[in-house]
Amino acid sequence: MRGGAEMTCRTPLAALLAASLLSLVPTGCILRPRAADKAAAAAPLPKEIRNATDDSVLLLVSGGEGLMGLPNQPKRVTLKPFYMDRTEVTNAQYAKFLAAVAKQGDDAWRHPDQPTSKKTHEPAFWTHEHLGSSKANCPVVGVDWFDAYAYAKWADKRLPTEAEWERAARGTDGRIYPWGAEPPEKGFTFRANFYGTHLGADGFPFTAPVGSFPLGASPVGCLDMAGNATEWCADWFAPPPAETRLVNPTGPAQGTARVTKGGGWNLGADSLRSFNRWPLEPLGRVSNVGFRCAKDIPAESPAPPAN
Repeated sequence: MRGGAEMTCRTPLAALLAASLLSLVPTGCILRPRAADKAAAAAPLPKEIRNATDDSVLLLVSGGEGLMGLPNQPKRVTLKPFYMDRTEVTNAQYAKFLAAVAKQGDDAWRHPDQPTSKKTHEPAFWTHEHLGSSKANCPVVGVDWFDAYAYAKWADKRLPTEAEWERAARGTDGRIYPWGAEPPEKGFTFRANFYGTHLGADGFPFTAPVGSFPLGASPVGCLDMAGNATEWCADWFAPPPAETRLVNPTGPAQGTARVTKGGGWNLGADSLRSFNRWPLEPLGRVSNVGFRCAKDIPAESPAPPAN
């Protein structure tokens, strides 16, 4: 351009290539994603999956906001979706883990803070007549937090956070018990294995086979989240945070005790309330404490559905 600034126009190479490719598309055609891609993106997560290592069934717990904590001090907690074991880990499942440890050690699964001196993963009551390995379908008890952590890692799962545990037990409405608000023993119909009018009133003086109380199922279908075995969580124990809104909370970074929840076979009805929580030092092995596992949503494709 004379008498003024020179104007130049440079079209980026990428734009030229894009224009060239578009010129090959017949006029009137609309480029759409492949049907398979759209179907994959819209595919819902399966409600149940089966874990091949320990043959457990896990149930989908949807994400979103829900209530957690004491009824008079509720927290609004937002969680991402995850899977939760339908039942507590049984003696039979735990025996498979012990066999794997006996064969190759626990180096691949142990927590970095696990004591190394004379530490085994055999439960404290493994040979007990009523609580031990002979009760194959009853929940394993007498395991410490490091035992539960190592088992979960061996099974390609993990321990649930306290918030995840409550969500799987209570759903989003902040109910008192997994099944709602009715007492656990109403009309001589038991919804949990616990110390009722007397030990064994529910038909089981010790632990019960997992899933023995289907009327006590949680909103997502998890069983025995009240009674039978108290359950380890991943979190360190501390007073509830002051915040009233939380997103995927995992508890404090350190502590001296871990969270346990869910009541137990030898505890009273009050222990069954889903917001209850108790501290237990990580090496504690108690006759009513077991665990269940959680699993993250697979990043690529969901695990095979349960049969």
